Amino acid sequence: MGRAEKVRFGAALAIGVFVPGLADYALSAAGYPAVGGVVWASGYLTAMVAIWYIWIRPLDFHGSAE
Repeated sequence: MGRAEKVRFGAALAIGVFVPGLADYALSAAGYPAVGGVVWASGYLTAMVAIWYIWIRPLDFHGSAE
């Protein structure tokens, strides 16, 4: 994994955590804590699934066949 790929991974992880968190905070402050929780959970879950699908799923964890 090159430097650019690591930066993209870090940015995707940060965006996947911070954006839903800020949306949750804003909605909770506006008086909609349940909606904020749903937005945070769905945004976080979407980011984790995307990170798994793009970066983790293609990894090969098999050992030698000897």
